[in-house]
Amino acid sequence: MPVVGLGIKSINASKNADISGPVKVNNNTNIKDVHESDMPLLNRKGISVDFEFKTSYESEKPKKVFAELAFTGEVLIIENNHKEILDGWKKNKKLPNNINILIVNTILRRCLTEGLLLSEKLNLPPPVILPFATDKQPEESRYIG
Repeated sequence: MPVVGLGIKSINASKNADISGPVKVNNNTNIKDVHESDMPLLNRKGISVDFEFKTSYESEKPKKVFAELAFTGEVLIIENNHKEILDGWKKNKKLPNNINILIVNTILRRCLTEGLLLSEKLNLPPPVILPFATDKQPEESRYIG
């Protein structure tokens, strides 16, 4: 089941105050709706998954959200048993685990990449932990890939 596309419909970035001190960064993916979608270029029907992704920045003292990055969009997928998936969504608002993981990972990859750029523009911490260079690494922890 391939993901054939991800479209972002809206982006909202806001920062209410400059905060110093510890900051908690929370990322949340929410699947809002799943429905059948015509895919004329592929000459078939597929599944459209509407989503909302938010990164919130919360100060510890006082405990409040002072900045937020929010995205809405849709992920388009092709699946041979799309009728079963759609029926399952209508019944219990859940997707099969393997499809859910694929969709959430696609959303995370795209939205966190966009969020990284937005966080830099708003002078916020990045929404993910980034690697950084150090002076020296112990031999046993060097990555050889």
